[in-house]
Amino acid sequence: MRRKICNVMVSIAAIFAVFSGTAHAEGEHMHDGFFLRLAPGVGAMSISEKVGANKYEYSGASSHLNFAIGGAVVENFIVHLDLSATGMSEPKLKVNGQSTTGATGDHATSVLGLGLTYYFPANFYLTGAVGTARTSVKVNGKTYDTDRGVGFNLMVGKEWWVSDNWGLGVAGQWLYSKCPDKPINGATPDVISSSLGVLFSATYN
Repeated sequence: MRRKICNVMVSIAAIFAVFSGTAHAEGEHMHDGFFLRLAPGVGAMSISEKVGANKYEYSGASSHLNFAIGGAVVENFIVHLDLSATGMSEPKLKVNGQSTTGATGDHATSVLGLGLTYYFPANFYLTGAVGTARTSVKVNGKTYDTDRGVGFNLMVGKEWWVSDNWGLGVAGQWLYSKCPDKPINGATPDVISSSLGVLFSATYN
């Protein structure tokens, strides 16, 4: 309990210092050096694919996870490996815009790529990443994986210092991917995944 109280006090002091312009000791409350972020969250997700004349759309509540590791090139500007994943279980299914029933299983998308994060005053930050993506769809007990495609991760967040190098925060995330499916009747349709989430982050920097 005492430690929690101390962390809260440190956080309040950090916020006050940011807005008051108080100088910090070197290495404290600065975005430099090694960078590590873990951010789980929840949101909403949709996956769509057009096969011939039919369009299939899956949608539902989703879980989110972002993991980033890298380092600061200059203060406040960070380059990192960025991994984001999101998934939903038993989503709603629409075929050509009409709701239908049936076992839809688990669906997931992951994006692994290169990310950039920039911290603005008051510890607001913007993250953008692009890389390779894959979507997995489970229907009637069978799992179907797409081929590798392209994916994007965009995050906007705010953090509060809780120690010299650790910050806790909250962020909004948009994760998007477009992946080619396996050939179907001579055609290769695209599987498009899009999700919006609210993430809670723990960052060391």
